[in-house]
Amino acid sequence: MREKDRSYSKFQWFFLVICIPVLFAVILFIVILSFLGVDVVDKTKQAAADVPFLSSMVQEEEEIVEVDVSMLDQRINEQEAEIVRLQQIIDQREEAIEQLENELRQLEEKNEIDVELQNEAKQDLKDIARIYESMSTKNAAAIVSELSVEEALLHLSLVSVDARAGILSKVESELAAELMSRFVNE
Repeated sequence: MREKDRSYSKFQWFFLVICIPVLFAVILFIVILSFLGVDVVDKTKQAAADVPFLSSMVQEEEEIVEVDVSMLDQRINEQEAEIVRLQQIIDQREEAIEQLENELRQLEEKNEIDVELQNEAKQDLKDIARIYESMSTKNAAAIVSELSVEEALLHLSLVSVDARAGILSKVESELAAELMSRFVNE
């Protein structure tokens, strides 16, 4: 058993005294060189390229890297083309938005003008109604008789009920009947 212990002890001795210190020294040497600015990986690849068996492995790895780079360049070009296409779409949509905003502003301005015109028209009709109420029913009936049915209906709709009754009593009976039927339908 002592022989087995010695062989095992010798193996331990060899491992503890030679392998671990050498491995530690190599790692320490690589770290020191890295801090000094030496590219240890590149130097190792160059040294491996000089060794016949390792040189074929290094060359295959370099070919893979070159193929990957060309594929990545192609992919970058495709993505740049996609970016350009998407930027054009964005520009087109921004122009469409700007046109729609301009159209909206124009419609809002037109709407404001239309509202002002409607308010002025209502005010004018109220003024006309006050004029009808202030004049005699005979004169107002003569004016209403000369108007179209729609205009007469519009003018009389704003006049008070008493003034309207007086004006309709002085208007021809056919016109008065038509105006009354239109008042009822509204």
